[in-house]
Amino acid sequence: MVYREFPVLVTDVDGTLTSPQNRLHLPAVEAIRKLEEKGIHVVLCSGNILCSLLTLGFYLGTSGPVVAENGGVIMKLGWDAPIILGSKEMPLKAFKMLKETFGERIKEAGDQFYRFTDIAIRRTIDRETIVNTLNEGGIKINVLDSGYAIHLCDINVHKAIGVRKAVETLGYKSEEALGIGDGQNDIELLQEVGYGIALNNAPQILKDVADYVTEKSYGEGFVEAVKKIFKIQ
Repeated sequence: MVYREFPVLVTDVDGTLTSPQNRLHLPAVEAIRKLEEKGIHVVLCSGNILCSLLTLGFYLGTSGPVVAENGGVIMKLGWDAPIILGSKEMPLKAFKMLKETFGERIKEAGDQFYRFTDIAIRRTIDRETIVNTLNEGGIKINVLDSGYAIHLCDINVHKAIGVRKAVETLGYKSEEALGIGDGQNDIELLQEVGYGIALNNAPQILKDVADYVTEKSYGEGFVEAVKKIFKIQ
């Protein structure tokens, strides 16, 4: 475990700041507020939609921009417009092919109207099957599994690209940030930052790239990590 100070904390949301029932873990909320009081910029980074993350960040009191749609969109309240880092063109083609191949087994997850760069579908078909199907059809995109939905993303979009840009807007470099996550879609996040933490509820593929794995899971694991790194009580 490293104990150097990091001016920026980048954290996933679902499964990281929540309980197993996907409700905000109140001690994690308290930890974020203590980090902000200490001068640590907290950046929310998720596969979720922009408007949800902006609202959550406002009520949590985070000072960093939010990174939505697995790195495809960055925004902070007060900015004139979001920064869009991807295109929805190929994800739309991928979704059409999957619907033609699997029919009603492919179902959208949530309201796609609010998504700028990706399409989220329910986890009714495993990621590997989706990837193989799209590859056979000549469609090249990123297929990311958040554990809550499968995201069809622009080939150039992943959390690392969003984190890099978001941290730059705060005046820092990625290696000056610490990252925490729990899903397959957090791999690039942990690889991008200076120190990456996987929660105990994360899949092994994420734990393998992490610098540290917590003993506890979900929001309890988040609190464990920030207390050890940032020495908050």
